[in-house]
Amino acid sequence: MCRLFGVIANKPVDVEFSFLYGSKAFKDFAEGNPDGWGIGWYEEGTPIVSKKPVCADSSDMFLNRAKSVMSKIIIAHVRKSSRGEKTEANCHPFEYGKWIFAHNGTVCNHDGLCSKLDSQHRAAIQGETDSEVLFHWLLQNIEIAGSVSKGLQSALSEVNEFTALNFLLSDGITLYAYRNASGGNGYYTLYFLRRKRQDRLPETLKSAETRALFSSKSLRDEKAVLVCSEKLTEDEEDWKEIPNENLLEIRSDLSTNLVNI
Repeated sequence: MCRLFGVIANKPVDVEFSFLYGSKAFKDFAEGNPDGWGIGWYEEGTPIVSKKPVCADSSDMFLNRAKSVMSKIIIAHVRKSSRGEKTEANCHPFEYGKWIFAHNGTVCNHDGLCSKLDSQHRAAIQGETDSEVLFHWLLQNIEIAGSVSKGLQSALSEVNEFTALNFLLSDGITLYAYRNASGGNGYYTLYFLRRKRQDRLPETLKSAETRALFSSKSLRDEKAVLVCSEKLTEDEEDWKEIPNENLLEIRSDLSTNLVNI
């Protein structure tokens, strides 16, 4: 039980408006997901993750990161724990090598999946969550397949017991968003929005923060694709639902590809 947010843009953007000031700001999800928060982004191709096992709406560090982080790709998460203690190691996103990953749902066959990891990926696990095990299971299969889409398809075909496998994954170039819920489809949702020039934003989104794409610090020629567990702007923009058992691939040129897995 968590909430996911991701953005990929044609130039570095910040998410101050979407996180703090929107009609349904991402920080508002913290009330129902109080067990931690995390934000992952890239600086010159290097993944950076900042996270704490505290509620986002009472965290000065979350506020600081929401206002200061700028990147072409950003992944964020607020946590309601289903497995693992309330520790920083158990907060999402997770990072390994060039990858950043955040998950919403519970993998029930956690131990069985962990037993399939090779020694390298098993040793890399720092926390107690099923989500971190899933992350390394996905990466292991991607490495074996030599292809992200083929690796994900192979990995996910062997994960049979779960509430949901909704996740965001990035290698710093492409953003992948996957939705698969075995039940509770009304909760385990995932939406995406293609947002173009800031001067085309709905008037209701233009506030004191209109310095950027998300009414914060960006320029008028910025374009982006946003992904979130819920529509951040309700009916003000054309959010589209990712169908169940589908992977959305968003490339660096912001072209998209939707694949059933």
